[in-house]
Amino acid sequence: MRNKIRSYIFLLVLLVSCLYVPAQTDINSPYSAFGIGDLYGNRSAYYLSQGGISMGLSNSRYINFTNPASYHGFDSTSFIFEGGLIGDYVSARTASATAHSQTMQLGYLLMGFPVNKWWNASLGLTPYSSLGYLIYDEEVLDNIGLVNYIYEGYGGLNQAYFGSSFTFFDKLSLGFNAAYLFGALNYDRIVDFPDSLHISSFRLGNNIIVRDFLFTLGLQYTGKLNNNINITIGGVFNNTTDLKATTDLLGVSYFVGNDNVDFVKDTVVFLKDEAGNLKYPMGYGAGIAIEDTDHWLVGADYQFQQWSNFTSFGISDSLANSMRISIGGYFKPQASGIEKYWEKIQYRFGFRYQKTFLTLRNNQINEFGVTFGVGLPLRGNKSTFNLAFEAGQGGTTNNGLIKESFFRFTLGIAIYERWFIKRKFY
Repeated sequence: MRNKIRSYIFLLVLLVSCLYVPAQTDINSPYSAFGIGDLYGNRSAYYLSQGGISMGLSNSRYINFTNPASYHGFDSTSFIFEGGLIGDYVSARTASATAHSQTMQLGYLLMGFPVNKWWNASLGLTPYSSLGYLIYDEEVLDNIGLVNYIYEGYGGLNQAYFGSSFTFFDKLSLGFNAAYLFGALNYDRIVDFPDSLHISSFRLGNNIIVRDFLFTLGLQYTGKLNNNINITIGGVFNNTTDLKATTDLLGVSYFVGNDNVDFVKDTVVFLKDEAGNLKYPMGYGAGIAIEDTDHWLVGADYQFQQWSNFTSFGISDSLANSMRISIGGYFKPQASGIEKYWEKIQYRFGFRYQKTFLTLRNNQINEFGVTFGVGLPLRGNKSTFNLAFEAGQGGTTNNGLIKESFFRFTLGIAIYERWFIKRKFY
């Protein structure tokens, strides 16, 4: 009972801290203007700190929603809860300018539990993509003067999922996730003529609201290399999916008054709740992990997604197919016995390289990151406090593009409790 009370206190502190995180700027990355924004992936501290590997990972203390087949690793009497904060610091620069941004938000709330001996389940809430940019451009035209171009985007998608895994022959596990994607992608474009009193400015706002399900299938097979070392091979697949969406489109011409108040002159275009879809592309991934349980682990993943087929309301965004390679693992000085506290800490590391879905001005936008972190056990139980960090770069300054350097972190807690025990009374 004391352990449960302690866990609930940690959980309460985490949730309250999420509510009081100061509001941060929504500006994240100009590259988020494409597709459905920057994709989060699995930012859970355990997986981020190991380079993002997840295809072949299954654990009794952590929830791996990237591969739903991994839920087979939950203990038959356990209940797992995970929550965390995620933060980003991004420095973006061109050949002539530099800008910085930072964000912090609730990163994930996850639960995992057994249903019976061969069926385990998980549900959770996580961000799925982020849209945040503000771009200024200008030029001087003959007989008109200065012309300002402003491009702004904000919003993103979240996912609420439920998943299950089913175990066969104690080695093979099949699973699925049903994720409900919801959120809004908001795009504004402005053309302003500050040197002219006779030419009206123009603003076009496009708000896309997404509400639909995305299904992912997973598989894992676990075998033994010897009595102490396990090997797990896993994979995931999602089919091309038409996500239902609606769009609101409003274009107006206007003048700016002396007190910077906009006076609308005319409505050029207006659409309300126009139905359509976003064609979410097919993707798959595969990975392998070798583990000496609770002592060390090494693994590698490969992921592919066919973003060249992405369309939004029938319009292509000229995206490229994406690819990602991840390598990582952990090391714990002592796997069992009576140890000093630092010997109980799990030290994690990883690396990832990614070809994103962006090809701009004949440049493929690539990205890499180096990750590290620790799992700090809480005394008296199997719960852990987890820290994960990633430093990396992406993009290029060639041909007027943007190069980004980023630092990401996740602060999380994984609560492990035994809830499903049949007690005997004498």
